[in-house]
Amino acid sequence: MTPDDERTIRDCLRAAVEGPFFPDREFQTLIGLERGEVGAVLAEWPGTNSPEDQDLAVNNVLNNLLGYPHRASDETWAAYIGASPREVAEALTRWRGDTHRDSGGEGYVNRLM
Repeated sequence: MTPDDERTIRDCLRAAVEGPFFPDREFQTLIGLERGEVGAVLAEWPGTNSPEDQDLAVNNVLNNLLGYPHRASDETWAAYIGASPREVAEALTRWRGDTHRDSGGEGYVNRLM
């Protein structure tokens, strides 16, 4: 991962915790952790005392920002995330150690943890 990836992931975690991207009633189902648990991952980022929670949070937050129909405007995205969706996808691909990213619906589902 690059320093830009670390910044992008921090932005995405913050967007998930503080932003309007995921409703409270669906947050745990989408991410696999409660909002406060993702907040704890964010507070320690890029370090961690819980590698399993960190891996789950990073994978599912980035994947859902790219694939879940959050309907956030471009302006809202930019207010929270200083990287384009393409750059987020590239960071997710590197985080997962994948050689390529399937951007279709099947790829989205297959990346969920």
